[in-house]
Parts: sequence; structure tokens; C-alpha cells
Amino acid sequence: MADETPQPPPPAVPQTVARTPPVAFWSLILAVLSFTCGWLFTAIPAVICGHIARAKIRNSDGTLGGKGIATAGLVSGYIALVVGIMGIPLLVSMIQSDRERLHRLAAERKEIASDDGKIKITAPGMWTKIPELNKFASLQIGDKGNRMYLFVITEPKAGIPEVTMQAYHQLARDETLKHFQASASEPVSLTIDGHPALQDELSGTENGTDVGILHTTVDDGDHFQTITTWTTKSRWKQQNQLLREVTASFQSAN
Repeated sequence: MADETPQPPPPAVPQTVARTPPVAFWSLILAVLSFTCGWLFTAIPAVICGHIARAKIRNSDGTLGGKGIATAGLVSGYIALVVGIMGIPLLVSMIQSDRERLHRLAAERKEIASDDGKIKITAPGMWTKIPELNKFASLQIGDKGNRMYLFVITEPKAGIPEVTMQAYHQLARDETLKHFQASASEPVSLTIDGHPALQDELSGTENGTDVGILHTTVDDGDHFQTITTWTTKSRWKQQNQLLREVTASFQSAN
């Protein structure tokens, strides 16, 4: 019997690797972000992408894979969605509590004194000391959030004998006008802490921003106290009365 010629082996059938649709990866990525910084803004898209990915894989007749990735993204997205919805009442409560705190601080008043305790101003609860306003000031305070500021400069009358309050007020006002590039109204006489005072309004510019300024001089007997308070021009009408009240609360123990 003749030797049989061996038959060559059948050609190998190439194995097709199922491709994972990008939307499956996006579902998982968005779900992970939901637990870190995305909250509901990424949890909802994660669920949507997960459903789309699973539908594509199911209808692809085996040409698409990644069902596990899509499922992981879908399940994680639903978990993040539930957690996010449960957190909404807590977030609302936190916002409401913060608003109440701000309203309470705005309504309450507190006394702020100079470092030597000789000058005091009564201001809203959100006002604090701000040391960088004026290096010559004996007291510097304000509310940075609402852009309201005040400082007091104390000048002993012994160093400038025979200068009237009117003359000193004019000198101090001229310096303020120069600094703020401002224009001023006529001074008005009033009484602060039982002492005679002069007060006028100025309109000017501070570092390129239009501001409204309340400039006040108080003669407490031994000193001229210059009280300068200001805010942005856009807030002037709303905050003008508050700035006047804060200025009027000035007390001097000199």
C-alpha cells in the first residue's frame, strides 16, 4: 500500500476580540467622579451611559464586549444617584444654616476697640480688624465681603496748637481728596460721643474703583479724631446709612 500523503492542517481561524464601546468606559468614569466631585451632575450621565452601553453590547451579536464595565458603571451610577438624592436635604439645611448665620451676623452689633483700648467702634458682627488699611491709623476695621472699610487717625491737639476743628477738618479732607482723587460736599456739623464733629461725603477712586467716602472729624478735647469710612460706588446707596451709624458709634476715652 502506497504511503499516504499527510494532509496539511486546516488554517487557523483568527479569533476576533470583542471591542468595548467607549460609552461603557464613560459610564464607569462618570460614576467614579460622582463619589469625588461630580455628585448628581455626573451620576445621572453615568446611569444613562451605562444603559446605552449595555443596549449596544446586547444588540451587537457578540461584536461588542465590555458588559462587566458597563454594568459596573451602571450600578455605581445608581448608587451615587441614591446617595446624592439623600444628601439634598442635608445640603439645603447647610445652605439655610449658613444664610441664617450671615443674617444673624449682619443684624448683631459688636464693639471693636483699638489696641490701647482708647478708641471704640460699634459695628456689625461680620466686621473685623483689618491692619493693612492705613499704617498711621489707631483703629482699622471693615467687612471685606461687603467691601466696607473704616479707619481712625488720632492727632494730639498739643502738636498743632491754635488749629480749629474746621481748619483741621479741611486739611484732613484735602489729604483724603488727594489720595482718592475725590470731590466733596460741604461739611455738616453734628455731635458724636458728646463731642462736636464735622462730616462730609466724598466721591473718588481707589485703585481704579469708584468709591463713596464718609469723612468725619471729631474734636474730643485733647485730640482731633479723623474717621474715614468707604465702600464701592455701586454699594454706596445701599450701605450709606450703615456707614453713618458705624461712624456715629465712635467712642474715645482720651
